[in-house]
Amino acid sequence: VVPAHSFKYAATLQEKANRENPALIRIETKSGHGASNLQKAQETLADIYAFIMYNVGVTPGRTE
Repeated sequence: VVPAHSFKYAATLQEKANRENPALIRIETKSGHGASNLQKAQETLADIYAFIMYNVGVTPGRTE
């Protein structure tokens, strides 16, 4: 499936939301309609958390 509709939807969300916040869009190029696995779920959560942290200004660093 071509992701053009998803890109258009995300652009519309950002335009109509009347705010500066970005919209998160995730395009899976090697996926189907089958069941997911644990690794894929972990990758998705990592991407979501990274997006949130970046947009609230958290910088990566080591805690001692």
